[in-house]
Order: sequence, then structure tokens, then C-alpha cells
Amino acid sequence: MENNGNMNPLPGCNESEGVLAMARVPVQKWCSVYDGATAISRGTLFPELDLPYLGREAIE
Repeated sequence: MENNGNMNPLPGCNESEGVLAMARVPVQKWCSVYDGATAISRGTLFPELDLPYLGREAIE
């Protein structure tokens, strides 16, 4: 792989193996937020991120 200035490989990394990872983080719009007590109990301040954990139940 050619280093065209967009990547700064770590010393000792083999550039021929390719990119280890790339992240894409979309911009989140600030909409509504939970009050403090609800945010603590739900584990998030943002209702948009309040997704149920299905874990093992989703498999069965």
C-alpha cells in the first residue's frame, strides 16, 4: 500500500498488510435528552440511543 500522506503508520507496522480499521461516526443531532434520574437508570442521556439489549433472547 502506498502512503499518500493520509495515513501515519505506527513505527514497526507493515504497510503492505493494509489498514487495520477505519471508523465512520455520523453526526448526532441534539434533540431531546432524558432528565438526570431517567438517564442514570437507562444508561444514556439520549432517547435516540436508548436501544433494548436483546442478548441471548434474540437467538432463541
